[in-house]
Amino acid sequence: MKKIGLTSLAVLTATPALAHDTWLIPSVFRAEPAQPVTLRFATSEAFPTSDAPLALDRVAQFSLRSAGSGPQPVMGYRQEGKFLVASVTPYRAGHAVVVAETKPRFLEMKPADFHEYISHEELRHVVEARIADRRKDAPGRELYRKIAKTILCVGETRDDSAYTEPGSLWLEVIPERSPCGLRAGDALTVRVLFEGRPLAGARLAAGFEGVTGHKYPVWIATDKNGRATVRFTRAGAWFIRTLHMVPWTATKEADWQSAFSTLTLEIGAAGGGTAGGHSPEEAEIRRLLKEQDAAWNRGDLEGFVAYYWRSGGLTFSGTNGVTRGWQGLLDRYRRSYPDRAAMGRVSFSDLEARMLSADAALVLGRWRLDREKDTPGGVFTLVLRKLPEGWRIIHDHTSSDQ
Repeated sequence: MKKIGLTSLAVLTATPALAHDTWLIPSVFRAEPAQPVTLRFATSEAFPTSDAPLALDRVAQFSLRSAGSGPQPVMGYRQEGKFLVASVTPYRAGHAVVVAETKPRFLEMKPADFHEYISHEELRHVVEARIADRRKDAPGRELYRKIAKTILCVGETRDDSAYTEPGSLWLEVIPERSPCGLRAGDALTVRVLFEGRPLAGARLAAGFEGVTGHKYPVWIATDKNGRATVRFTRAGAWFIRTLHMVPWTATKEADWQSAFSTLTLEIGAAGGGTAGGHSPEEAEIRRLLKEQDAAWNRGDLEGFVAYYWRSGGLTFSGTNGVTRGWQGLLDRYRRSYPDRAAMGRVSFSDLEARMLSADAALVLGRWRLDREKDTPGGVFTLVLRKLPEGWRIIHDHTSSDQ
């Protein structure tokens, strides 16, 4: 196993009984080869938000592993707002696995807080050991690390093994089938590995956007082979998470060593699909949105607006009211984003497309701008019609998180 240096500073204060989860959130889960993807390392109790950015010196590893190649270091990660942010560019079609891990850190908790924490996590072996050793009333001293992993679906994903290969992590969640074609209602079996070996009886949680305070909609245990099956009840971004704790005897600062390990992935909307996981019409709509963000990111506002209905009947609703007509929308964008600095770099995520009829669709998603001084974002709802010139947006309702 890879050895990772300990942080030199021990945390000696009391902490909330429920520890924060940590996730890697990509700007898009599905990308084309050579398309840059922004990754946000988030820590909080509300997926996928973050309470504070991870300190740069706490990063033990940040890597990208693509189909047919070994892990490559991710460089240039930085703090932006409440997130640690990095950019990767997978060049090969297939599955790309991104991993971020923190350095182990010492933590001491008040006895009652530690007991509540290990009881809530159903770490029965830890509870029983502390009772047997008559240490239930002693502070909880722990050496912990956080491991976050996500899987990107790049181009036409094929049956490569990148997503099933262990990453030499202390604690790891590994899917046994590709997540790239999963849809709401599907199930996924995963393995939990501890130091490369199956971990039986581990508690596995799963949830989606809006899950807070450790109120997981999925809470199951792995079998004797370290396997558990998660059923996804809705479309969008999901996380799978586990925690494991073992005795620590190497130094006097802690009694236990632990790790939180998460996997994030995207689940498509229910319904029939192609081999790539989307119906032909949905795939065409997603291609349109990718072409839109490409136009934006090269500074081409007119190219971005080209995918809207070129008609006076087009409507756009936002914080400043309703704008009507294609030219009116272009003028609005030009006023709001007069230069490349104001435009920044756009990314769309959590896309959910729903066919309303053979020639009409509804799309939900999130938008985000990465700019030098801020990272605004929000949600959008699009109504599209299939016109002679192709799919076009006939109504756009965009709102900001701020």
